[in-house]
Amino acid sequence: MSKESVVIVGAGIFGMSTALWMLQTNEYDVTILDKSEILPAPDAASSDLNKIIRAGDYADPHLASLSLEAIGAWRQPEWENTFHQSGQALAAKVSDPKTRGFVMSSLAQCERMGVKAIHAQTSDQLQGFFPGIRTGKFEGLEGYLNTSGGWAEATRAMKLGLERVRQLGGRVRSGAQVVGLIKDGIKVKGVILNDGEEVLCDLLVIATGAWTPGLFASTGISSRLPPIIATGQSVATIQLNEEEAQRYSKVPVVFLNNQFYVFPPDPNGIVKFAIHNPGYLNPAENGVSIPHTILTPGAEDGMIPREMILELREGLRSVYPELAGNRFVTTRLCWYCDTVSGDWLIDYHPEYENLVLATGGSGHAFKFAPIIGREILKVIKRIPSPEWADRWAFQMNKEDVGADIRHGERKLLDLNQLATKEDLGIFRVVERMTIQVGLASRLVKHL
Repeated sequence: MSKESVVIVGAGIFGMSTALWMLQTNEYDVTILDKSEILPAPDAASSDLNKIIRAGDYADPHLASLSLEAIGAWRQPEWENTFHQSGQALAAKVSDPKTRGFVMSSLAQCERMGVKAIHAQTSDQLQGFFPGIRTGKFEGLEGYLNTSGGWAEATRAMKLGLERVRQLGGRVRSGAQVVGLIKDGIKVKGVILNDGEEVLCDLLVIATGAWTPGLFASTGISSRLPPIIATGQSVATIQLNEEEAQRYSKVPVVFLNNQFYVFPPDPNGIVKFAIHNPGYLNPAENGVSIPHTILTPGAEDGMIPREMILELREGLRSVYPELAGNRFVTTRLCWYCDTVSGDWLIDYHPEYENLVLATGGSGHAFKFAPIIGREILKVIKRIPSPEWADRWAFQMNKEDVGADIRHGERKLLDLNQLATKEDLGIFRVVERMTIQVGLASRLVKHL
């Protein structure tokens, strides 16, 4: 019996996980295409130092349950201890009903599911989650510590996942930029690459993250695309010395109501922190927001907006005042593909019977990497899980369902106001220099 040929565009978590679950059925011949010359792509949201792994910390009961299932999957041998159970502390201002409501609803979900969560009703109780560490005052905050959550080594997990795809017989092609679709009535017969090559398939899965709106606009089938948008989020890292790294090694992930979050130091003593807000838009001439990243030609000196430097430092000072003066080691804009509700878009395109979208991660999909492909495969087989069928459909829900919490207004990205290394007082990391030097001659051709 011949296998169904599948092309998956995008080697991020949606594409990688879908390929893994497909290949394990032995029913599909799978090829992943990604435009980046290096995989995992250095500018993908999933290609990162680390990502938060929530364990039931959702106001929505279905996502809370799915996140606990994902925690179990992260512990399986194939993920090679990329998950670190540091715990996660969430806190919100008592005077802010929206964010406090999210945090308290998440706490209630944890308690209902038997997840150990320690409620902190005072600043002193919050500070008690950090023994031996001088923290901020946490005045007027209420929250809890979920001892089951933590973080994952994102890039290492992606490398492991893509290598497993290859081991299972899948093909992973880098430097393969899709510029068009081969359409035949209500079917898509394949894709066209930027060098003119045609890659044919029986089923096409688009899993291109923040690049999805731009791809669909350029291929002429964006008219029916739901309201998804690429937004850039500001991220920075600092390097701890050996003594600091040891002292802070036992702290939890911290997520505050001002949308600031910070990780424990990684095995190399690097601390990542970020602002999880509505983000920045970078509209092209057609009005579609497109990512502006380290791999964007001419963007080598562009980092995060200058205005975010102070905000990131103030966020770090509010949690760990002793670290707030440390020099930034790296910064980046991490590009999300946002939906209106925070739910993902996983469905067949209504105009093409063999075109599936798997995107719209909205900044909280990575934690589900080991199992999201299972749910995508159910959609592909047209037997979606009942709790997700409507929520992930092309006709998307526009209401807040408790998937995420971000407030404020999106801003336009001013490329003239991006920080430079002089603004930050940093040196480029070796990886960044390698990308720039090693790929300079090929970037213009492939991007």
